[in-house]
Amino acid sequence: MFDVRGSVVLVTGGSRGIGRAIALELARGGADVAVHFRAESARAAEVVREAKALGVDARTFGADLTDREAAVGVVGAAGQWKGRLDGLVTSAGIYRGPSLEEVGAREWEETERTDLEGTFWTVQAAAPFLRKSDRAAVVTISSVLGAHAAVGGAPYQAAKGAVEQLTRALALELAPSIRVNSVAPGFVRTDMNRAGHEDPVFRQKVADATPLGRWGEPDDIAPVVRYLLSRQASWVTGIVLGVDGGIALR
Repeated sequence: MFDVRGSVVLVTGGSRGIGRAIALELARGGADVAVHFRAESARAAEVVREAKALGVDARTFGADLTDREAAVGVVGAAGQWKGRLDGLVTSAGIYRGPSLEEVGAREWEETERTDLEGTFWTVQAAAPFLRKSDRAAVVTISSVLGAHAAVGGAPYQAAKGAVEQLTRALALELAPSIRVNSVAPGFVRTDMNRAGHEDPVFRQKVADATPLGRWGEPDDIAPVVRYLLSRQASWVTGIVLGVDGGIALR
């Protein structure tokens, strides 16, 4: 239904979690997928194997996106891989959740550089490639905590809030040739959320606070990203789309 056939899409953070689900969803839709990873090359290679089994081409690309030169390099390599780039999904991110008193320079800088700066450098590097495509689209990954506050994890919340405003700013700046949207997941079962999900009290607290009554899965997020990259979303730009089971309504 959501047409991404023949597209070439770079998915950052594609080796696991939401990024992995997005990469495989795009592959199911017929897109060739450049799977970025920072450290987990084996996991990224497994995603590539699964994508190829779906009948498309895929390749791994490793880089630390907090380094601007590395971000430029990996985007350039992905763009040269097939000679073009039609889509970019910036799903690489980390969460640091200490209380205010426990946040030091390392926790703050590591989060902002990965979640915010890494997103910006990647989009900046991809823009010249995307402008050559007739279907160019970017999807950033935010969080329900980008607009709705919680106790703890202030660096993460600050970074995701900035990603949402960055999305809106880039949607204006890159129009009309490149669409830019964001997806804001709620609480999703991933490695990043493992501690919370494995805590029975916290797990139930989240489920009770979510109108649809459960935690999300990466496969709940991936089809929405595919839609925003597809031709069916050709008149959609500058939005932050919550995919959160309704928890933002509380």
